[in-house]
Amino acid sequence: MKNWKIIYQCLVVITLLSAFVSCEDMMDKHQDYIEGGEIIYAPRPDSIAFLPGTGRILFRYWLYNSPNVSSVDIFWNNGADSLIIPVTPGTGLDSSEVLLSNMPERSYTFDIRNTDKFGNKSLTTTGFGTSYGENYESVLFQRKVKSVVTSGDDGIIRWYSAAEDLLEVQVRYKANNGENVVVDMPADIDTLLCSNVLKGSSFEYRSFYKPEKDAIDTFIMAWTEYEEPFPSIIEFDRSEWEVIDYSDQQVDDGGGIGTLFDGDFDTYWHSSYSDGAAPLPHWVIIDLKSAKNMSRIETYRAGNTDANTIQYWTSDDPDPDAASWEKIAEGVYSSSGDVLALNLPGTGVTSKRYLKLVLPDSNRVTYTSISEVFIYGSY
Repeated sequence: MKNWKIIYQCLVVITLLSAFVSCEDMMDKHQDYIEGGEIIYAPRPDSIAFLPGTGRILFRYWLYNSPNVSSVDIFWNNGADSLIIPVTPGTGLDSSEVLLSNMPERSYTFDIRNTDKFGNKSLTTTGFGTSYGENYESVLFQRKVKSVVTSGDDGIIRWYSAAEDLLEVQVRYKANNGENVVVDMPADIDTLLCSNVLKGSSFEYRSFYKPEKDAIDTFIMAWTEYEEPFPSIIEFDRSEWEVIDYSDQQVDDGGGIGTLFDGDFDTYWHSSYSDGAAPLPHWVIIDLKSAKNMSRIETYRAGNTDANTIQYWTSDDPDPDAASWEKIAEGVYSSSGDVLALNLPGTGVTSKRYLKLVLPDSNRVTYTSISEVFIYGSY
């Protein structure tokens, strides 16, 4: 029994010695930090933001419950450039902003820290910002005009889809009274009405771009004169037109035959394919309700290049097989264009009451589709 007590006492002594040595090792590892005293950090910014501009960036920051903070320090270009911003915040949430000028065009990484009145620094917060300039501006282009027509006393300009960062388009035209009128059109609009336009007059337009949604500057392109004036002819009212006959249709693809004059370029008449592709030619007869003195016909494709050739026929007899149908025009779409615009010969063609569109071929046999039909002329 005595031997067991001696062994136990020896084990206790060994354990205590080991613990003492371990503590010495831990003290050695932390000695450098303890000798310098406890590190005190200033509070970090609550949040930051960098808003892009033209050769400049706007820095916004928010401080929360930081009454002892004396400056917000910002560094970029790997610390080669810096700005110390004196502040006097109080309790609660404080915000401010400062403009970083003379920033060459590129993206930047910023390191931000706070310094308090005791000289303590905060941990670093990283932010990102971009300055835009000539390189960005060099790739901008005017929004493309799809068509220019007149309807009654007004001019109508239709546009192709807007670029992602287009903000708006500004149009300057001459009114009937001789005055210049300027109208703004947001980027999400594709049709602009120019009231009381002077027919036969030209117009100018320019595009406004914002490289990012929260950018502080806007890029404004120079005024550009459109190559075609507002036509002296008018766009006929389509509100009473009616499709009275057609070769075939696929109603669940595009909306069906009644969409040819609904004003929506995203709806269309598509040839039938549910029970096997309907054979060419495809055709449709429109009741114009009265004879029209036509000078121009525009027919829009439905977002694809299936439609190729279109023939235009008129008659006073709605029977598709009547011998009285007379062909007044025929045209072929360009390889990539979405509108077939035909100017009829002479000063105008007095049509019959009914207009038949015949599509004898297709770029994807036998399918075809058409979105909208417009007719222009004089009463």
